[in-house]
Amino acid sequence: MKWFVRFSLFWLLTLPCGAQAARLAIVIDDLGYQLMPSPLSALPPQISISVLPDTPFDQQTARQAHQEQRDVLLHMPMQPSRSAPLELTTLTAAMKKDELQTKLRHALTRVPGAIGVNNHMGSALTENPIAMRWVMEVLRQQQLGFLDSRTTPNSVAERQAQAAHIPALRRHVFIDHVPTEAFIRRQLRRAIRQAQKQDIVIAIGHPHPVTLATITAMLPEMQQAVTLVRLSELFTPTG
Repeated sequence: MKWFVRFSLFWLLTLPCGAQAARLAIVIDDLGYQLMPSPLSALPPQISISVLPDTPFDQQTARQAHQEQRDVLLHMPMQPSRSAPLELTTLTAAMKKDELQTKLRHALTRVPGAIGVNNHMGSALTENPIAMRWVMEVLRQQQLGFLDSRTTPNSVAERQAQAAHIPALRRHVFIDHVPTEAFIRRQLRRAIRQAQKQDIVIAIGHPHPVTLATITAMLPEMQQAVTLVRLSELFTPTG
């Protein structure tokens, strides 16, 4: 732990003044259907990942990310508002408490070493306070945090996490819902500007080749303007 503190202080002291206060965490979602992409492995370890459970490479991807000293989240599929193909392991509003919590606990076993959970889809379930309370009960038992992907502005997930006294965060910027280099550059610069204004920003993207290539190309610009941080550095311990 002492080496980590010294290392962190060194980087803080060598960063431009404005970058010290502005912190940006980037999470790459939807891992697990393929091996860890090599362009992602080449990115700094501050880039966190989120892995879908019960996918062909879920456990292998999580373990490789740990070897790369990255934070790993369980990217838990949750029921969307609109009709859409569902992942094999998806939490839905039709489930009773025992079924939902059993499915969530199983999903966590598929992503070893996860520091927390964020929702995949979930625009319906994250609006459901009862279901979200059941989710947070499991996370509290396992001492995990929750990142609300905010797939709906009416999500109650972050509030339910706070009520359960577990570390809670929310997504601020999606960077690649239009998967073009020009759009991703604009979104990353938007995330930088927001971080400079509000100190902390969390951006979520996906392992598209154009996303990873654009992040790689913009690393010098981002590192000059903000401090890239692991997601775990933003979780605040609760009582």
